[in-house]
Amino acid sequence: MPAIIMDGRKAGDFLKPYLLAHAQELAERRHFTPHLAAILVGDDPASAQYVKNKQRLAQDLGFKSSTIRIATADATSDRLRETIARLNDDPDVTGILLQLPLPSGIDVFPLFDAIDPMKDVDSVGAASISGFYRGQWGRFIPCTPRGVLTLLDFYKTPVDGKRAAVIGRSDIAGKPMALILGGRLRNATVTWCHRHTRDLEDICRESDIIVSCAGVAPPGRDFLITADMVKPGACVIDVGFRRIAPGRFAGDVDYAAVREVAGWITPNPGGTGPMTVIALMQNLIDAARYRLGMPRAEYPV
Repeated sequence: MPAIIMDGRKAGDFLKPYLLAHAQELAERRHFTPHLAAILVGDDPASAQYVKNKQRLAQDLGFKSSTIRIATADATSDRLRETIARLNDDPDVTGILLQLPLPSGIDVFPLFDAIDPMKDVDSVGAASISGFYRGQWGRFIPCTPRGVLTLLDFYKTPVDGKRAAVIGRSDIAGKPMALILGGRLRNATVTWCHRHTRDLEDICRESDIIVSCAGVAPPGRDFLITADMVKPGACVIDVGFRRIAPGRFAGDVDYAAVREVAGWITPNPGGTGPMTVIALMQNLIDAARYRLGMPRAEYPV
């Protein structure tokens, strides 16, 4: 039996009325309009599209959005720190997004930590990480993991006590995903994999949940995750994103083949991508609520 398709657009459409309700509460009762400021370096088309998608939804919700564009040649660590400091000090800015990737040679960690923790809507700074590291929500959950958690809940995918393989160790996807799934928020038993992992195929075959955040394919193969690596009935979530030709992109998972084996699967595009954008808006709403002394917003999933 083909897998249940974990459609991020469908889950996003379900959540949008709740986002709008929270936005209206901020506007009508609190007279507050959240403002997302994105720092975009260079002219990478994928990064530009990501920022555009995020800002489109922000505008649909009645929020302010702005993009600070910095040419690659001008993107020094000092310039980026100065930009972040200015946004930290701007009372009109509610959330700050530093769009990755940055040019090689720039150490991203001091930049992450320079973001005001109350405006860190991507949850990349040390102050934000401590929450989910300790198995708690904290202020914010990183956007991609938060979107994945919502998909798992929306499609009623069992997680508690299940064996999960998380592939990838980026600071906005794989690393927090492994910590959160294996922590007290979801209670899975996680094997955290990366490019040095041996016997990845065997680990995946033993897993009830696979979350692939690698964005690469092994030499000689079109996809990292193939149907023969998937346990029948498993949940397969594809966070990977890679350019395979001009204007053509692919994920980590051989979707057409794996959907015939898996119990649940995300399309790519259309799976985790839309949910990452939704999660960013949820974090932006929470940032506004925290500033106003309100608790984190609640949703049915």
